[in-house]
Amino acid sequence: MAYASLAEVRALDALSDDTIYTDADINEGIAWAEQVIDDYCGTSFEAKAFSVTLAGSGSAELLVTHTDGYPIQFIQSITSCSVDGTAVADVSGWGFYPTGVVVRDSGTFTAPNSTLAGPNVAIAGTAGITAAAPDDIAWCARTLARQYVLELKSKVPKRELTAGEQGGFGPIAHAGGVGRPTNLPDVNAVLSRNRHRPVVI
Repeated sequence: MAYASLAEVRALDALSDDTIYTDADINEGIAWAEQVIDDYCGTSFEAKAFSVTLAGSGSAELLVTHTDGYPIQFIQSITSCSVDGTAVADVSGWGFYPTGVVVRDSGTFTAPNSTLAGPNVAIAGTAGITAAAPDDIAWCARTLARQYVLELKSKVPKRELTAGEQGGFGPIAHAGGVGRPTNLPDVNAVLSRNRHRPVVI
C-alpha cells in the first residue's frame, strides 16, 4: 500500500487530463515521493519488507542496517534469517528494538572469520512505524507526487517558481540544505517534524 493512491493524486488541481498526465506518470510520481519521504525521515511510515546481508556481530544482538549504513528502524517482524549459509529454524521468539537492533532468543549472529570473509548474515522481515501512513505524511506524498508530475510537462525550470517582470524566473526554495529535502517549505516542515534520522551537517 502506497502513501497516496492514483485517484487521490489525480483529483488534485491541474491533473484531471489523463492524456497529458498519464496514470503511469502519476504512479511514478507517487513512488518517487515515497522514496524522498522515507530517505529523509529514515524510516517507512507503513510496514514494508526488507532483506539485507550483514556481517555478524558475534553476539545475540545485531544492528540491522540498510546498504547506506543507516539502521532499519521500527522493525515489526523477522521472517527469515540465515547465518553462515545455514537457515535459522525458528525466529518467532526474537525481539527487536525501534532502533533496528534484533535480539536472538538463543544462539548468536556469528562474526565472519578468515574462511568466510564479508557479510555472513542474511536477514529479512518487515519494518515501519505504523500499518498505514499518518495523514500529514500522506499529504506530503500527494503534494510531492503532484509536483513531480507537473514538472514532467512544465517548461518552467525546476525549483524556479516565481516569474519576474522581464520574463525570467526566480527561486523561492532550493532543496538540499539542512532541513530542506524538497523545494516546498510546508512539506519540509512536516518531514522534519517526522524525521527519525540524525541530521548530517
